Amino acid sequence: MHQVEDLLKKMIQFPTLSGQEKPLVDWLEQYLNGTGLVQLERIENNLMIHVGNGRPWLMLNSHSDVVPPSPDHVGDPFSPIVKDGKMYGRGSTDAKGCGSTMITSLLELANNGFNPDGRVTMALTVCEESAGVNNGMAFLRNHIEDPDAAIVGEPTSLAPCIAQKGMLILKVTTRGESGHAARMKGKNAIYEMGKVLSDLKNIAFDTKNNLIGGVKITPTIIEGGTAKNMAPEKADLYLDIRTIPEVSNQHIIDTLSEKLNASISVVSDRYVATSTDPKHKVVTSALKASGQDGFGSPTSSDWVFLHDIPTVKIGPGHSQVSHTRDEHIEIEQLHKGVKVYQDLITQYFS
Repeated sequence: MHQVEDLLKKMIQFPTLSGQEKPLVDWLEQYLNGTGLVQLERIENNLMIHVGNGRPWLMLNSHSDVVPPSPDHVGDPFSPIVKDGKMYGRGSTDAKGCGSTMITSLLELANNGFNPDGRVTMALTVCEESAGVNNGMAFLRNHIEDPDAAIVGEPTSLAPCIAQKGMLILKVTTRGESGHAARMKGKNAIYEMGKVLSDLKNIAFDTKNNLIGGVKITPTIIEGGTAKNMAPEKADLYLDIRTIPEVSNQHIIDTLSEKLNASISVVSDRYVATSTDPKHKVVTSALKASGQDGFGSPTSSDWVFLHDIPTVKIGPGHSQVSHTRDEHIEIEQLHKGVKVYQDLITQYFS
């Protein structure tokens, strides 16, 4: 059972900030080729590890990149240590803990003679943490066939996530008239934005998802004006909108356009809301393997690039310690994670 610990330690030692994953992928490719247990396919710095052939095709996915160390990071973020049953280091939870357990689960299954009636793949992809820029899973979807089902490895305390909110970023713009602040009596864009904010408070969408709730609108940035003594002719408000599968982005945009006296433009609509039928085999396999109930998540992941594929998000580690100054993962979670992934895979192909 030390294999997963040793692999995670090695993976943490590579400072794989987004765009800097190549040295880790080079090492993993050499290491995995040396086992003689799996088939490898590399597309740029996205590494796919295969066991079996044909269909159905179950794809496991996690990412090799990490966020930068915290300014006050505890210890050397890329020199992992084990203390009190926990492994500390950047990426230990998000998401090299998931990656190491997925890889170990495949190696152990292959070593024990697992021969699926189909194919299982672990895709370790790049640039998940860089807000979709150069995202490895988005890139792969344009270069490979569609899998039949997928498992996204993110820290969920090994509970299966079967619904995930999307993220829609909008810019709301009000217009006024520019002029000297001492004389100006015309329309002020900032006052107009005040009316927009007041109206925004009263906008709600009644439709709910039983796992992730309803649409959530949060104003995050407001900008306006060019000089301290000049009335502004324009003000901008940015909205972070967490969406659900039952309410389309277009419906949200149309509703806001109708009820707000302002122009609205889309900043980002790439992160769509997702959910998977609870009766689909990938879900029932995850529920049985984990022994936990399915839940919904308010945060995004690479699942958005698999939104048209039946998918479950599940992995070892606790999400609340991701990106923190003392990021760590419990060793027990790693060992349980290997077993959960193995049970999930065998259930899916049974």
